Amino acid sequence: MAEVTEELKTQIVEFFKEKGKMMTHKDVAKGLGIDNRTAKKAITELVNAGTLEFTSFGGATFIKLPEA
Repeated sequence: MAEVTEELKTQIVEFFKEKGKMMTHKDVAKGLGIDNRTAKKAITELVNAGTLEFTSFGGATFIKLPEA
């Protein structure tokens, strides 16, 4: 498992801004070419910091940028 760095967190936030939609941690891992566990850990840290937020839709959990 790769280390969660500030650079990785920045890449994840930029990826969400670029895509402009809700995604799963697997979408993020695939899009950035990192493993699922690293993506999940980094996303959880970003959610805890308030940079991203979890939302449930149709029985699945997605991640998105908070509403402005």
